Amino acid sequence: MKLQVTVCSLLVIAFCVVDAYNDDGRPGCKTQTELDIAFFRNSWDPTSYWMCDELNVPATQMKCPEETGFVESLKNCVSWDEWEWESPVAPLSEVDE
Repeated sequence: MKLQVTVCSLLVIAFCVVDAYNDDGRPGCKTQTELDIAFFRNSWDPTSYWMCDELNVPATQMKCPEETGFVESLKNCVSWDEWEWESPVAPLSEVDE
């Protein structure tokens, strides 16, 4: 039993280290590249996404149409039948607190 608890604990720790990015994904829109990309995943809400449309102004949260979720790799909202989870990544710049 101790071995199982130890193994489970190590797996949880490893997952936390590997999956360290844990913010909502809102970019600060501080680079031209972010403006060019324009759309970014909301890491906490698959039914919404962030849109950069002005340099040095934090991204605006946008909502997908009903019955759809945002797919980062497609930069688009798709039906739930087509939607697949993708690992979140940190934005190029972050919002200043």
